[in-house]
Amino acid sequence: MTGLLAQHGAAKGKKITDSILEGILKGAIFSPNDEKIDSIITYVEKTDGLNFENTFLDPQFYFSTFESTVLKKLSDIDSYPSNIVRRDWRKKSPNILNYIEVHAEKTQEISSTLIAPGFYIDNIDWRFDYSIEMYNYCVEKFKFKKYALSLLINTSFFSNKVNVDELIDELDDTVKFKDFIYITFCHDNNAESNYEEMDSSCLGNILYTIYRLKKIGFKIIIGYTFINSILFSVLDCDFVASGWFNTLRKFQKNRFDLSDTFGRRKKRYTSTPLLSYIMFEDLRRMLDTEIINYEDVLSGSKYDDKYQKNPESLSFVDLEHQYWESISIILGRMEKAGDISSRINFMRELIKNAIELYKKVIVLLERNEEKEAATRIKSTSKHLVTWLDAIDVFKSRALIV
Repeated sequence: MTGLLAQHGAAKGKKITDSILEGILKGAIFSPNDEKIDSIITYVEKTDGLNFENTFLDPQFYFSTFESTVLKKLSDIDSYPSNIVRRDWRKKSPNILNYIEVHAEKTQEISSTLIAPGFYIDNIDWRFDYSIEMYNYCVEKFKFKKYALSLLINTSFFSNKVNVDELIDELDDTVKFKDFIYITFCHDNNAESNYEEMDSSCLGNILYTIYRLKKIGFKIIIGYTFINSILFSVLDCDFVASGWFNTLRKFQKNRFDLSDTFGRRKKRYTSTPLLSYIMFEDLRRMLDTEIINYEDVLSGSKYDDKYQKNPESLSFVDLEHQYWESISIILGRMEKAGDISSRINFMRELIKNAIELYKKVIVLLERNEEKEAATRIKSTSKHLVTWLDAIDVFKSRALIV
């Protein structure tokens, strides 16, 4: 089964603790840019349910090549390098080697898995061999039970099939010890109101890449996922990680300029039947049509009864837990679906059912000339057709009947 990890960030409170104790989360990936490493270590040591097998520390080395303004807690680490370029690794720059040493020492206190530092890979200069070299260096130098190659890759990279094939071949040929890959997809900022929307060809190639990496012997952790974590579970990824803010569910290079506090934060419900993270007012409007009912849209979480009786009584923290619980439930159902072909068919049925529910409502709203509501709900659901197309791209490339 694909396990759900917390993608740690600011304002964690008791979120991780509570969801681990309830069996919803399987562990956590911690961010030293959002909390000091010593504080993370203390938290892990005192938290029931976190252990060396399900705790991961992301070195977030890619920030060293970004503008220094993105550095928060990482700037407190004396050894953390800044203004790094790829040739610094070729020269075996002492500040990089020192940081890797510190990262390994800190990781040993909380985890049996060393996530090796890696560079950001974009579509312009994608030669990532230094990320692989750093991984191989860590495997040779440090003694850990498990190792993870860290790859942060821009989604535009996957629009090029040649890139994809060369990436897979390079990893297969040059990674000396095939263990975990901790892969995060970096999305360009855009004005899309649907947080799940992306190009279907890119998404199809992403699915194909993960599938092939699994086939050649890697175990996969996908970082910063959202509802699309369900898609990745089709490929039997070992873990998907997701957080409580949108910035912990979709990685964007300048995401640090974004904030959930701008304007009035709107409450949203995670509906796995709709495969959507939908605003209360839109879900209420859908239910008011009386074409669909609660059974059609509720996810089966412990918060559903409270939502039906008095949705506004649910706090944002409640809804963050409801999101994790809903994803965890569907991951369990995916495991029971069977082999890859059966999981694909199961996913396609989920998507088609969601599209049909949306379609019924949109047709009625348009007939009643409720254009604003119809447009908003269309936008919320537009990723579903993209997902179907992406699955077809993936199946064609992977030669899955």
